[in-house]
Amino acid sequence: MSSLRFHLAYKNFRRLRTIVTVLTRHGFRPLLERLRLTGILTLPQRILGGKAARRELDLTTAERARRALEELGPTFIKFGQIISTRPDIIPQDFIVELLKLQDSVAPIPFSEVVSVVEAEFKRPVREIFLKIDEEPMAAASIAQVHRATTLSGEEVVVKVQRPNIEETIDTDITILGYIARLAVKYIPESRLYDPEGMVEEFSRTIKKEMDFTLEASYTERFRQNFADDARVTVPRVYWELTGRNVLTMERIHGIKIDRTEKLKEAGIDTEKLAHLVVDIFFKQVFDFGLFHGDLHSGNIFVISDEKLALVDFGIVGRIDSAMKQYLADILISFVKGDFEGLTKVYQKMGILPESIDRAAFEREYYDIMLHYFGRPFKSVRIGELLMDYIRLAARHNIMLPRDLLLFDKCILELEGLSRLLFPDVNILKESEPYAAKLYLERMSPKAFVDDAVSVVSDYHELLHNLPGQTGDILKKILDDKLRIEFMHKGLEDFMGEMDRSSNRLTFGIIVAALVIGSSLVISSETAPMIGGYAALGVIGFLIASFLGFWLALQILKSGKF
Repeated sequence: MSSLRFHLAYKNFRRLRTIVTVLTRHGFRPLLERLRLTGILTLPQRILGGKAARRELDLTTAERARRALEELGPTFIKFGQIISTRPDIIPQDFIVELLKLQDSVAPIPFSEVVSVVEAEFKRPVREIFLKIDEEPMAAASIAQVHRATTLSGEEVVVKVQRPNIEETIDTDITILGYIARLAVKYIPESRLYDPEGMVEEFSRTIKKEMDFTLEASYTERFRQNFADDARVTVPRVYWELTGRNVLTMERIHGIKIDRTEKLKEAGIDTEKLAHLVVDIFFKQVFDFGLFHGDLHSGNIFVISDEKLALVDFGIVGRIDSAMKQYLADILISFVKGDFEGLTKVYQKMGILPESIDRAAFEREYYDIMLHYFGRPFKSVRIGELLMDYIRLAARHNIMLPRDLLLFDKCILELEGLSRLLFPDVNILKESEPYAAKLYLERMSPKAFVDDAVSVVSDYHELLHNLPGQTGDILKKILDDKLRIEFMHKGLEDFMGEMDRSSNRLTFGIIVAALVIGSSLVISSETAPMIGGYAALGVIGFLIASFLGFWLALQILKSGKF
């Protein structure tokens, strides 16, 4: 192993020990024992971790998980924020806690900020900005934000990535992948949630978020979408002052949307504002097919009761034309209380598995709807209703599209914000005009003509390609080159067990051969001697004893005799 590889392995081990220590301290020792990870803790860490865990017994598991993620730093905070968009696998109380994750840390020194900016643009900071405040507006785990003034005198905010943060995140993702593999190996029920796939998806997401040029592109796209809507402001991107590690945008002056007292002091009508924020969200979904995927209060600023500003487009959801129609049908069915219509929508989406027990699914679905719509609307939480449905879908192995899950998470956040401003806001009623518009468009003569043209085009392409494809198949049959591939399902574990069994058998044969060979050597009384026995035979017996003991120990640990 090269010195670099040794250094990386040692660094990963130290970080893994830190992660295990923090999780132990927050009361997750039983989980770590199932993952076979407690063995890397030192004795003092085990004692201190146990005492700290006892102090947190009055907290819920979800609260302890949030605290642990916050203590573990940027990668784990982001991981918690992203898995909060997966209500199909995360319980409701965990989602509520994960949405509270505070991505706020101590700021880095201003000298390091200057270094990152100068490295990005390859020139001194005085040639880039007329002025840049030393005190940050906000300091998060991946970046921090500073007020600045351009050389032309315009007020901007500069988002600067922390130095070496990419290396830190790469290390943590490697460790998360290792933990995911342990979960698959030692916690069989975790396979249902595909922990390795979750880590891979998280890796792709966070690496995109760390490229500020991508966030700048989305910001520009939203700015163009709302160019003709006086109700919404999206900050302008200064492309000449933007790179992979630095993002410069127009500075927005406004009040955070959750500061209700401050809003009222400014004379802003919060009821009007509640309707506005909901309407703007549905406009993004149904008119643009592109929506802000992180609707916490820090990303929405109030300029007046008729104008909002949206910032931070690191997480974005996309809804294609077909999904828009499905969402329209879902929301209209919600408003009408049409339970059968809702079930038909999910059938049309093609996400119901063949093995589903439709009667059981529809019965549970009906119970969920009745639970919510059988009471006054003031006590109904649409976000919670959607989350209950998502968990029902997960129980019946229904795989919902990621962007639909993100939409549902945004509804949960939106409902919390809007009801903070005005408790009687009706999110379903706010969505009705957009859903009805899409429904009417689908039933229009133009839509029928477009569908007919599309179908005819598909059949034309099929008929055009059919002769050539048929000829290819016949040629392969005549040339004996036609192959049929079979896929075995459920044999992976069997093959792995066969490999382990054959390895143990081979190992046992080697031990037996060592014993027999050593016996022959001892009986030959070949020099050199140890205590009157041939030294080579004694050494062979010792090696065989050690290997035999080790093999027996592994078999006992596996619990399979």
